[in-house]
This record gives sequence, C-alpha cells and structure tokens, in this order.
Amino acid sequence: MVRRAATVAASCAVAVGVMTAPGAGAAPTATEGVTQGCYQRDGYPPGGGRNIGGYPAKYKWDFTPYIGARYYSCGRYVKLYYGGYSTNTTHYNVRWAPPGGSWRQSELRAGADMVWTFDAAYGDYNFSVQACNRGGTFERSRCTNWSPQLYLNTR
Repeated sequence: MVRRAATVAASCAVAVGVMTAPGAGAAPTATEGVTQGCYQRDGYPPGGGRNIGGYPAKYKWDFTPYIGARYYSCGRYVKLYYGGYSTNTTHYNVRWAPPGGSWRQSELRAGADMVWTFDAAYGDYNFSVQACNRGGTFERSRCTNWSPQLYLNTR
C-alpha cells in the first residue's frame, strides 16, 4: 500500500508557473483532470459563507459576487470561479495569497460566470473577490464588499 502511494506521488511533476491572463471557461465536468493517480480538491470558506451550489461549490455573502475554486493535481493547476454580480460591473478585484506569500490583488475582467486558470505551486492558497464599477476621470471605483475568503490546499 505504501509503495503504491509513493509511486503515485512521484508520477505527478511539480510545476511552479506564472499567472496567466484571466479568461472565461466552461464549468468543469465530473471527470475533468481525473486520470489514474490524479485527484481534484475544492476550496472552502473556513470563516463561513452561503453555499450557492455548483460544481465546484461556490460561496458568497449577500450583495457580493460568488467565489469557488478547484485544484487539479496531475495538471497542477487551479481554476478560480467568480461572478454572479452583474449590476454595472466593469471588473472584479481578486485578493489572493500564494503558498508562503503575502496577499496580492489583481484586476480580472467582468462577465456573468468567469474562470481564472493558473499553474499552481505546492501549498495553501487563499482567495477573495469583489465586483467593481470603474469610476469616471479622477473618481475611484465603486466596489461591493469582499466575498467570503476561500482556502484551497494544493498538496
């Protein structure tokens, strides 16, 4: 049993990648990224949040966009799902903390149901998202509150 587990762990290469541009994508299927020895892991909100369903499960607070995440082990990538807040939304801000790193913030494009796919480092990620309406010249963007914080383990 131990020998088999060691073989499976050794067969998945570790690739630390660069974040790619966000893009829209289809919802995952039950077998996407699953081959022998591979697995998927979904993010969850340790501080709470309303589960609105979906695959993977997505979470939100009232008057915030939803957020969900799934890790694919053999491809070593994460899909971050966000959206569901279309009232005058021009962009989304995502706060994320990579394994062993500090919080960062990126601007992602707006749309009804969006997916941001990126190569995953080995460790723990945290995410949160807000929907924004870009202000005019010399005006700040108007944004919703942040979604629940999502935790995702990529080990």
